[in-house]
Amino acid sequence: MKFKITLIAFLAIFSLGMNAQESKIDSVQQSSSTKYRAEIGYGQLYRYGDYIVKSPYHAIQAGFKVEFPIKSGFGIETGLKYSYVLGKREQIYAHADTAFFNYSGHLIDVPVRLTYTLPIFWGLKIFGYAGPNFNVGLSQKSEVAFTPKKTDQPNPLSYPIPGTYDLYQTELNRFAIQLGAGGGVQWKNYRLRSGYDWGVNNVGKDKNRPERIRGWHVAFEYEF
Repeated sequence: MKFKITLIAFLAIFSLGMNAQESKIDSVQQSSSTKYRAEIGYGQLYRYGDYIVKSPYHAIQAGFKVEFPIKSGFGIETGLKYSYVLGKREQIYAHADTAFFNYSGHLIDVPVRLTYTLPIFWGLKIFGYAGPNFNVGLSQKSEVAFTPKKTDQPNPLSYPIPGTYDLYQTELNRFAIQLGAGGGVQWKNYRLRSGYDWGVNNVGKDKNRPERIRGWHVAFEYEF
């Protein structure tokens, strides 16, 4: 009788051990597989510099990402993100004359990030990332509205001329490099992330008045 009980207990422990080992193997295999994610989010971008008026943009963003695992929770993430940006600002000149600028544009981001993911419990994970982001401008326009209150200004040529302008023809270069960092939380296949990117290179055509692009974002992601 004791032998049967011992045999049954041994088989039960062996079975549990095998199941635990299989679960561990499945977990390792899953963590070492390539991850694919779709995202949608919102952000704010800023053109800034010592000689320009800071211009804010609201950005509606969507894209996809792929993460290649390396080892021990680390990985490399890249992808493609599209942003539709829009914004406006006012600039006051002499005699309280005010010009109104409305911006709109289409941008593409290609991030290359080093990532780290730490599982916690119940399918919950936290993660962080850092690395460069390459921003390419597809189009960006500025609509200028300006009507001076007086027509006898001493230097009317310093005022903006109303109209619609292609900023990549008049003010900006299309290519921007940024360095960013951020992180978030993941539950099962759902992720919430945020981050900030700092501009590295001058995106202005005037080298004597450099300007850069920086900004923050939040995004919701789904992992396939």
